[in-house]
Amino acid sequence: MLNCIIEFCKGKTGVKLLHIKRDGDTHSIQELEVNTHLTLATKKDYIVGDNSDIVATDSQKNTVYLLAKKHGVTCPEQLALILARHFIDTYSFVVKARVYIEQLPWKKVVIDGKQHRHAFIFNPEATRFCTVRLARNGLYFS
Repeated sequence: MLNCIIEFCKGKTGVKLLHIKRDGDTHSIQELEVNTHLTLATKKDYIVGDNSDIVATDSQKNTVYLLAKKHGVTCPEQLALILARHFIDTYSFVVKARVYIEQLPWKKVVIDGKQHRHAFIFNPEATRFCTVRLARNGLYFS
């Protein structure tokens, strides 16, 4: 006999975020792709069609934008932790939150050996990424 645990999850993938930091004439950018994955305490949306314990995908997407604007984006790990904590703390029916973020590589354009103050070029040398997993009772790993 096979034992398996089925978790009912809702998520939003592919939320694009371009964060621009302007320091006078000098700018810096970060392009992120954010994925959220929420594990719910109930299955009633599947069983009886009751969506009252659901965080809609558009709400998840707008939460990404709102919290990025409110807290800024210093690094993907910090934003992922802020998002995971928000979903756990705000919604009593969310028992686990997983946030995966990819930071797409951009660098400043170099002209005559000097970095331009506010021009960028996509630089696919490496992609930085992180995953934060948070449960109502603390961090979880899967």
